[in-house]
Amino acid sequence: MNKSYFYIFTIFLLCLACSKTKPAKALQETYNTNDSISAWISESNKLETSEEQKLVLQLKAFNQAKNTANDSLKALYFSRLSYIPNFITDSLLYRKINKNAISVNTRINDSVGVANAYWDLAAYFNNRAIKDSAFFYFGEALDIFETSEDNFSAGQLHLNMAIIQMKIKDYIGSEANTVKAIEHFKSIEDNKKLSSSYNLLGIVLNDLEEYDKSLSYYKESLFYLKKTPNSNINVATLINNIGVTYRNNEQYLKAIENFEDVLRTNNLFVKNPSLYAKALSNLATSKLYNKDTVDVENLFIKAIEIKQKENDLGSLSSSYYNYAEYKAFANDTISAVIKAKESERLAYAANSNEQLLKTWQYLAILDKQYATGYFKKFTTLNDSLQKEDRKQQNKFARIRFETDEFIAENIELESEKEVLSKQKQIWIGIATGFFLLGLSIYIIINQRAKNQKLRFDQQQQANNQEIFNLMLTQKQKVDEVKRLEQKRISEELHDGVLGKMLGARMILTGLNKRATDEAIQEKSKALGSLQEIENEIRSISHELSHSAYQKINNFTDSVETLLSNNKNANIKTIFHFNEDENWDSLDGDIKINVYRIIQETFQNAIKHSKCSYFEVTFYRNDDQFNVIMSDNGIGYNINKGKKGIGIRNITSRIEKLNGIFHIDSTEGQGTTISLNIPVKVDIKKTSNNNT
Repeated sequence: MNKSYFYIFTIFLLCLACSKTKPAKALQETYNTNDSISAWISESNKLETSEEQKLVLQLKAFNQAKNTANDSLKALYFSRLSYIPNFITDSLLYRKINKNAISVNTRINDSVGVANAYWDLAAYFNNRAIKDSAFFYFGEALDIFETSEDNFSAGQLHLNMAIIQMKIKDYIGSEANTVKAIEHFKSIEDNKKLSSSYNLLGIVLNDLEEYDKSLSYYKESLFYLKKTPNSNINVATLINNIGVTYRNNEQYLKAIENFEDVLRTNNLFVKNPSLYAKALSNLATSKLYNKDTVDVENLFIKAIEIKQKENDLGSLSSSYYNYAEYKAFANDTISAVIKAKESERLAYAANSNEQLLKTWQYLAILDKQYATGYFKKFTTLNDSLQKEDRKQQNKFARIRFETDEFIAENIELESEKEVLSKQKQIWIGIATGFFLLGLSIYIIINQRAKNQKLRFDQQQQANNQEIFNLMLTQKQKVDEVKRLEQKRISEELHDGVLGKMLGARMILTGLNKRATDEAIQEKSKALGSLQEIENEIRSISHELSHSAYQKINNFTDSVETLLSNNKNANIKTIFHFNEDENWDSLDGDIKINVYRIIQETFQNAIKHSKCSYFEVTFYRNDDQFNVIMSDNGIGYNINKGKKGIGIRNITSRIEKLNGIFHIDSTEGQGTTISLNIPVKVDIKKTSNNNT
């Protein structure tokens, strides 16, 4: 593909896109301040100032800025010196200036100042064709301007990066960055920048040979460009671009029409002779490809004359190449070879590798005697360029994610302190993140455990209360039945036996009125005996009636009932306790928790121990209530395994009673659990039982 149009338009884009525009306030401060640094910069930029004098002035400006005490003023001075990289003739001095600009602006928290310093450094590398470093620092500046919502600067930086990517043939990356630039420029309605952006998209799509898309982007660029004042020359540039795309797409008549439009631009030859010469050469080439040779040679000659005056070697090489094509078409092979070799010489001088490849490829066809040599040179250079392109593309694909170590290897004089500081911040951030994550997990787990324990305690308390209420209800019912039975017996004795005895006594009393001494004596004895029986029965009746209103033994009955309700007929239950002991005088919490512990232990014995008997023993000291529960089951090793729910429940209940318990178990020899609980005597119960 012929890219003779490429050079001027790349330069045009670079002038528009890579130029840096600072905020209005900064510009005002820069140029309205009458100080030594401004004077030295102005003096250094004069054409008549020698290189040695420039360096002296620049060193003065550097030292003046370095010795300034006020950080804000120092930041302004270094930013001013860093703003125009070409002002500094010594590269090492410029790097020092730029490094100070970044450092001081960072210290005073001026993020825009830091971004501008990165932009300056990127322009410095870009002017020296160090594309990877330029791309990286454009990206550093972009990150800051994106967060500051400076749409103009962000769009400009996207465009700068897109141009660099286009130059290394990273067309996908270039297109993506250009689209982002367009988004920013549309938000501020910058027609000139929009035109530049769409023009770049047209060039990229033309290189990808997507000509229809390329033409649509060029036309979009032309639309925005016509909205800007004094745009005649730029319009001519775009029309020339459109003509080249038509020519590459073999639509030669449309190409010729566009090139003729360019040449008709008012005063183009005077204002931009280089563009005029390119349009002449492009017109001649399009007519040649359309097999219209009328006046073609004159067009080539005129274009070459103008380009020689402008010393545009790359474009001149392209014109000689096309001139050689014309000579070959006219069957003048010797002249074609001569023109092609001149194109080769000029391509060498312009360092235009693409033009060299095209020329060697064409010379291999024209000059068959040396075709092998041209082909070897073509292959060697082409392989080298492809390898370099791949290397550059891979580097640009990684550059936004490079480590600090890689950056230090590729960028001179990078501050080691800044690299270590960034690494330290990253590790501190990671460590802090892990610490906070671990702390959060610990708090959540701990809180869940506390909530679970609280719910368990609440449920256990509710269960205990329910069981205690049931036991009280059961006890009240038993007491009521016993009381009614005692009352019934009392009434039977009082109303039955006692009534009969009273009737007999009354009869005897009547008989006692007989006058015989013997009868009176016998009857008197009988009456005395009956009266004794009456008194005895009355006494028993009163005692039974009184006992009916006393509380009876219930705790041991509950335990006996629990053991007797065993559904496993193979297990014999035994309950030992002192019947003379008032077990109901124990505190209610002790009775209900001991009852539940016995129930839990008994159930475990039934389920797990494979025992044939289960024994419970109560005995009591003055201040301690002791319970022993044992079985003759398989036992277990208490030192192995985790504690089950049953053991945890026993532990919880014993702790509530301020008691202790002990488990004695050996595999094959059964299990014994002993409870030792401090006793609190219920004075009310004791007094009631003693009344």
